[in-house]
Amino acid sequence: MDKNKGKKKRPNPGAPTRQSTAKPTTAHTKVEQANEPWKPGVLFWLHLGVIMLVLLILRLGIIDLPLERDESAYAYLGKRAMEGLAPYQDFYEMKPPLLFYGYGLLDLIFGYSHAGLRWGAWFLTLMMCGGTYLIGRSFFGPKYGLIAALVLALFSANPYTSMVFEESELLVMALALYGTWFLCRLLQEKEHLQQKHWWLIGAGLLIGSSVMVKQSAVFFLGFAAVVLILLAEGDNLRARLSVLIRNGLWFSLGAIIPVLLCLGIILGFGVWEEFAFWNLEYPNLYTQNTNEGAGFDLLKVNFESLTQRQLLLWILSGLGLLAIVLKGLNKKMNIALVALVLFSFLTIMPGKRYYLHYWIQFLPAVALLFAHLFFKLEKLGERPNLSIAKNLSFPLAALFLLVGVALSSAHWLKTDSNTLMREMFGGNPFVEDQLMARMIESQIQPNQTVAVMGSEPQIYVYLNRKAPSRHFYTAFLSRNHRFSQAWQDEALAGLKAQKPDYVVFNILSMSWMLRPDSDQGFYQNSYSWVIENYTPIAYADYVDYYNPTIVTDAAASTYKPQSGSYVMLLKKK
Repeated sequence: MDKNKGKKKRPNPGAPTRQSTAKPTTAHTKVEQANEPWKPGVLFWLHLGVIMLVLLILRLGIIDLPLERDESAYAYLGKRAMEGLAPYQDFYEMKPPLLFYGYGLLDLIFGYSHAGLRWGAWFLTLMMCGGTYLIGRSFFGPKYGLIAALVLALFSANPYTSMVFEESELLVMALALYGTWFLCRLLQEKEHLQQKHWWLIGAGLLIGSSVMVKQSAVFFLGFAAVVLILLAEGDNLRARLSVLIRNGLWFSLGAIIPVLLCLGIILGFGVWEEFAFWNLEYPNLYTQNTNEGAGFDLLKVNFESLTQRQLLLWILSGLGLLAIVLKGLNKKMNIALVALVLFSFLTIMPGKRYYLHYWIQFLPAVALLFAHLFFKLEKLGERPNLSIAKNLSFPLAALFLLVGVALSSAHWLKTDSNTLMREMFGGNPFVEDQLMARMIESQIQPNQTVAVMGSEPQIYVYLNRKAPSRHFYTAFLSRNHRFSQAWQDEALAGLKAQKPDYVVFNILSMSWMLRPDSDQGFYQNSYSWVIENYTPIAYADYVDYYNPTIVTDAAASTYKPQSGSYVMLLKKK
């Protein structure tokens, strides 16, 4: 009888152990390692450099687009948060607290300015591309991870994806994608116990933080649940359930940290009632008038905008989804990929508005499906009668990517930013508000103040000025809720008390977002007060939206608008 049978061998102290030298790999990573001439570390930094360079080239032509409404609001809120003001009381938004402090950090790093927001958006996009690369590498190996990252970079060069703007979804995905990668890596490799705990905690921390930036990220917890189930291995149901519970507890330990942090902020400032209103009650008011028919129309229109000049990439990504049925990934990785696509898509569903920036949360999954198609094509090439596919799959992926670059070149090549902005945001005054801000900047004194009537916080960002009251976003005042009348009175009182030196008044429906049931008291009363106490010094009159009539200086004092939509710049009498 073998005396050593059933016993563990003692490792030789002078020799490396199996655990330190052998790392379980999937089938595709073995192939990659066998054929890859570069060391993994060198290859990673080489790929990262390529991603950065391509993203910079693709985005330079649209880096100077004027600021839009949402990104400016978040930057403004971030600045207020960093001043130590109380969230939901001294400033407010219908999103969790980490949105404010996340944008406050971005303001500090990149600057509270037009350029700061643009480079902040570029950095967050780079983070997204990096996360997509790492996830793709876990699923398909390094070269197809690179393809996925470059597809996402190309998507970002389409301004209609809103990735050139510093949208909240960019911050969400810059966190959630790395939590997703942590989970994918656990599926890919059998980490030893202590390391596995840290990966689970890190995944929970990152995905939990993304939920505390924007509520729609909660769907990534669904993906996490699927992966935790896949990780629950054992000889029987009881053993698997035990592993699932342990892994779930480690993941939950990480996820609860940002929740407790936000709870501490809320309780520390004593704003629980205000937080509950903005995060639980108000979102229902915001979406209550959206019906199925209108939602479908928005889905259709926005999808057409997203895919223009890039439809080929989306078609190939759709084929990548169908390629799930082909062999190449193991069963667990196949399930994880489908789950990631499904839960990423669900993030665009809340409210049934399907705004363009919502799709940012789905685009990494689309890019991964593109890479998946060619990865599976390479796997088909392992069959003797299809060996040509193995050598052609990666070059074909690169070729289609280059075709996508050529087809969408009108987006990323240097173009007229104002024309593009008007095409994208018809009915919004983003170009003219930048013009008004420049006029004010040319003559305003350091101690002088500005008020913006309408939901155009970008003017406050351009000028680095603060609104007369906490109600800097006037659309919130027009909704029919229990605080609306008191808030309108407060906003009007703040305007009259400050007596700002300059006022920008937007006579545009998109700026005030008035509905048939809206209380227009503040809109009408503020207009009457401003006209009585201020003199117009400039107009942008939208007789022709793509070529508005601009009137300045002495002519503005007697000008009569020719349309029902215009922007006025006024100076205190």
